[in-house]
Amino acid sequence: MDKVNKNILFSIIVPVYNVEEYLSQCIDSILEQSFSNFELILVNDGSTDTSLAICSKYKENDERVVLINKKNEGLSASRNQGLLEANGEYIVFVDSDDFWVGQNVLQDIAALINKTNVDIIIHEESRYFSSNRIECKYNQNKLKHISGNFEEDALDMVYHHLYVASAWDKVIKKSILIENDLFFTLNKFGEDMEWCAKLMNHLQTYCIYPKSFYMYRQLRPGSIVFNINEKVVLDIFMSVKNGLIEIENNKKTLQLAIKNYWSFYYVVVLMHFDKLSSNNKKVLIKDLASWKNLISSGRNVTVNKVNTFYKILPFSVLPQFMSIYAKVNLFYKKTKL
Repeated sequence: MDKVNKNILFSIIVPVYNVEEYLSQCIDSILEQSFSNFELILVNDGSTDTSLAICSKYKENDERVVLINKKNEGLSASRNQGLLEANGEYIVFVDSDDFWVGQNVLQDIAALINKTNVDIIIHEESRYFSSNRIECKYNQNKLKHISGNFEEDALDMVYHHLYVASAWDKVIKKSILIENDLFFTLNKFGEDMEWCAKLMNHLQTYCIYPKSFYMYRQLRPGSIVFNINEKVVLDIFMSVKNGLIEIENNKKTLQLAIKNYWSFYYVVVLMHFDKLSSNNKKVLIKDLASWKNLISSGRNVTVNKVNTFYKILPFSVLPQFMSIYAKVNLFYKKTKL
C-alpha cells in the first residue's frame, strides 16, 4: 500500500451503529481501492455490538483509517462530526451496511476531478437485494447532458431521479459544505432531504460518474423501511413543508427543479398517510390538499405515475390508495430477497 499523501483528495465518512454483520464488507470495499490518497473516517455512534472492535482493528492495521468514537446521537451527528474532522478536498459519505464493487472507483473519480474540477460528482446506486439480485436503472442514459452547469441541468436530473435525497451518491467539494454551513439537521428523519435541497443552491458544475459501483442494501432487518412510523412521516412532512416555503428564497433558475424535487417526497407522505393518528390526519390533510398541484406531469418519473391515478381518483381518496400501493410495492421488493 502506498503511503497517504499529505494533501488528501477524498475524505470518506462512514457512520457506524450496530452493523457488525455488514461492516467489514463495507470497509474492505473502500480500503481495497487502487487509489490510496484518501482517509477513511469511521464514526462509531455508540454501538452496543462488536462494531467498535471491528473499527479498532482496521484502525490498527491501516494508517488511512481515522476512528472517532462517540456517544449515540444519530446519523446526522455522526456525519457532521466526520465532516468537521475531514482533511480531504472532496467528501464522500458511505452508509455502513452498504459497500462498493470495483477497485478503481476512486481512481476513476480522481481522474474526473483532475480533468474537470467540478463541484459535485453524482453516481447511480445499484439496489442490492442479494448476491444473485442486483438492479441498476441507469437513468443517466436518459439525461440530455452528463456534465456541465448544474443550475441549467438540475431540472433534468431531478426528473430522472439522478439528483435525489441521498448523501451517499454524491462526491462533493468540502469547501462548499463548510463555507455554506451545510451540515445535517439533528434528531430528524429525512435529514438527507433538507441537506440535498439546500446543497442545490451552492453548486455550479457537475458530472455524472458512468459506472454503478455503490451497492445499496435493500430491506435490511432493522432498517427504516421496516419501521416507518408516525414520527418518520411527520418528519418528512415538515421537511416538505419547510422546503416548499424556502423555494421563494432559491435562485430563480433552480426554483422549479427544487419544487419538483420536493414533489417526490410529498408523494412519500401520501404513501404512508395511514401511519398517522386520526388527529394528525385531520391536521395534515389541509396542507396536503393545498399542495396537490405538486401531482402534475413533468415533475419526475415517479410523480408522473401518481398523476395517472389522480386523473381518475379524487384527492380525498388518494392518500388511502397510495398507502395500499406502498404496501404492495414493499411486498414486491420482499419477493426479490
